[in-house]
Amino acid sequence: MQRKKLLIVGGGNLCLQVLQILAPRNLFDFHVASRNLEQATRLCNLVRLGALQLDVAVCIQAWEMDLTESAIDRNAETLSRIKPDVILNCASLQSWRVITQLPKASFDALDQAQLGPWLPMHLAPAYALMRAVKQSCPKSLVINAAFPDAVNAVLYKVGMAPDVGVGNIANLIPATRCAIARLGRCEPLQVCVKLIGQHFFSHYVPRHGLPQEANFNLSYWIDGRERTDEFSADVIFRSVADNFRRLGGVDGQYLTAMSAITVLKNLFADEEVHVHAPGPHGLPGGYPVKVGMGQVLLGLPYGVRRDEAILINEAGQRQDGIQSILADGTVLFGRAQMNVMEQMLGYFVADMKVQDAAECAHELGRKYQAFALNISQQGVSHVPQQRIFARQFG
Repeated sequence: MQRKKLLIVGGGNLCLQVLQILAPRNLFDFHVASRNLEQATRLCNLVRLGALQLDVAVCIQAWEMDLTESAIDRNAETLSRIKPDVILNCASLQSWRVITQLPKASFDALDQAQLGPWLPMHLAPAYALMRAVKQSCPKSLVINAAFPDAVNAVLYKVGMAPDVGVGNIANLIPATRCAIARLGRCEPLQVCVKLIGQHFFSHYVPRHGLPQEANFNLSYWIDGRERTDEFSADVIFRSVADNFRRLGGVDGQYLTAMSAITVLKNLFADEEVHVHAPGPHGLPGGYPVKVGMGQVLLGLPYGVRRDEAILINEAGQRQDGIQSILADGTVLFGRAQMNVMEQMLGYFVADMKVQDAAECAHELGRKYQAFALNISQQGVSHVPQQRIFARQFG
């Protein structure tokens, strides 16, 4: 059978990690698109040469792609030439992990804003990519790795949702299985889990255990027998944070890469495989899903309705700094989280239309760079907080 064509957009760390795992298996014809063609070429050659160390000859090609408004037609032409069966979007204007490189006190303070206010950094390139996809290869399956809990939900409102996301809720599953196995005195492979939760939840739990206001739904089985509620969620997720603590930041992207592999390798399988993923078909937050036969379907536990799962994730979305997403895709940001952004960076946006994401991202990027430069020059842990005047949110 002819190999499928996989296009990875964004030639950064996640792209490399995915290729390091997938290339030796030689499951796809690989294509990498980046705004920096020279870097993408070198990355492709690294992967090609590395695979050859294992006597595996991979087909991999670099392309130039600039995910901006002015380049949409050009990107569509590139996609028409590649004709990808599946696209993995790893492109962001600023990775979530950038702020983890701040001094700890600065990071801890800025992290209180959660990920929601940083949405423009991930939405702007994804919006540009999806417009090119719809124009040139609408049948291609699209997997989004850039804040899919929210980006996919916003793009759904304008008819451009990727098929599914990776990471986030999926990254919490292995440690959850390990924690339940430890409590049940069995092996992790004997444990099956179904977990519903938004990025806020999957980001918080590995660091601190169960949040005080926890929006999630957890079901689990051991050796095929349901054992849900046998162990308290607080004990399970405390074990996740304590007994199965792990590296984060750039190193932690290994988990996201592996979650992408579970989707990619099974997407065209002859049978459905149960995994976890955020943003399936533009839904907010993360869910159990079934992938296979070229499609992605919800795999909710028995007794949990689709609308109930969405409400759980919309509550988590509010904790993450996104108050709501309107019918036209306009994003209303949370007051408390935006106050943190204004205190720390001098950046404040009450609401954002999809078409304004690139402009918001430019402003946010400029103000973050000034903030980071001030820290490096002054040697302080964070910018002195200024008084915030009450604002009206629309």
